[in-house]
Amino acid sequence: MDKPAKKAIIIKVNGKEQPYTTAMSTLPQWSSEQNEEQSEEQHDFIEWDKQYRTKQSPWRSFALAIALAIVLGTSFGLFVLTIIPTTESKPASTATLQQEQKTAVSSAQMTEEVFVVQGGAFQDDEAASEYVQKIEAQHRPSVTVGKSPVYVFLGMALTKEEAKQMSSLYEPLGIDTYVKPWNVSIDEKEKEAFFTIVSFISKLLAGQQLVNEQWKQLQSYSFHNEHMKKAYEALQTFQQTNDNAQLWKAQQHILNVLQ
Repeated sequence: MDKPAKKAIIIKVNGKEQPYTTAMSTLPQWSSEQNEEQSEEQHDFIEWDKQYRTKQSPWRSFALAIALAIVLGTSFGLFVLTIIPTTESKPASTATLQQEQKTAVSSAQMTEEVFVVQGGAFQDDEAASEYVQKIEAQHRPSVTVGKSPVYVFLGMALTKEEAKQMSSLYEPLGIDTYVKPWNVSIDEKEKEAFFTIVSFISKLLAGQQLVNEQWKQLQSYSFHNEHMKKAYEALQTFQQTNDNAQLWKAQQHILNVLQ
């Protein structure tokens, strides 16, 4: 009995139908050009992947690190602001306190203008001290004020005219003087007493006499400033002794208020 004829097996290779034979039992082969093209594509992909990983990975890590640091820093800052109370009110309260203290001091101390008889102005204390010794040798008062320059004042009056009259008392002694205005800080409570003493000394040195009402006015004050108190005591001694040296002594004590 004849065996049935075997059917040929048809396969497609590169789009063409071909009968299958034992010589073709292996997988279909690509052409050399296709193999080279596929190999080049795979090589290019591998090279691009290596370059991408080499160039991009460090930057991605760096960017992630920066982003993480920003997030953590912001979170920590918000946390600190939440748990720590603000202290902006403290400087304001301190400034207010300083302003109140400054106002209190300014209300207690008044700056008043007087006229002084200036003997000289020197660059240092040593030169001023030598000049003061010459003034003391003439039995006249003096006081040094300031640092650079150092002023030497020989008298004080309430008006420019009274200061000029006092300045004329130094001419016979060969002492050159200069009259100018000067500011003095005095307690507001003792301002009237201070003006009274300065005025009375100037008048008495100019040869004027005080009436009983003026002496009584002087005795009505209570002196807390030590220099003013000593000036008042010297005037009281002059009233009793009529010794002009007590007037210069009173002038010395009232000049010390300028220091």
